[in-house]
Amino acid sequence: MDTMNEIKFRFNPSSSKSKKVLGPLEGEIMEVVWQQGTTTVSAVHKALREKKDVAYTTVMTTMGRLAKKNLLHQDTSASTYYYTPALSHQDFGRYVVMGVLKALIDDYGDLVLDCVAEVVNEEGATGKDRLRSAISA
Repeated sequence: MDTMNEIKFRFNPSSSKSKKVLGPLEGEIMEVVWQQGTTTVSAVHKALREKKDVAYTTVMTTMGRLAKKNLLHQDTSASTYYYTPALSHQDFGRYVVMGVLKALIDDYGDLVLDCVAEVVNEEGATGKDRLRSAISA
């Protein structure tokens, strides 16, 4: 990914899935956009309203912020704005994990690799096989 288009996120390890790096509403919106593909604020608002009470303007503002964070592409060429995810759900996860690992290695060096090895060892043979497979790929 181009440095100028770098995605901005924070990391909160105690949250779940996409909410580890996005706010709760941002994470919910991204989940909807990943499901819908190209979508509008209205369609996302409708999907979110099935689970919670949220104002249309809140969804609109949040989607605008997600576009500024380079998580959504915003097509403003028509009277209705269309949004598409900048990355697939899987690519977003990979981007986040790579970013967190690189930052941890920059700050903690070999300790990070020691901890990864420890976690893999705790997983047993399955974890070791997955790590070997990833290294050889």
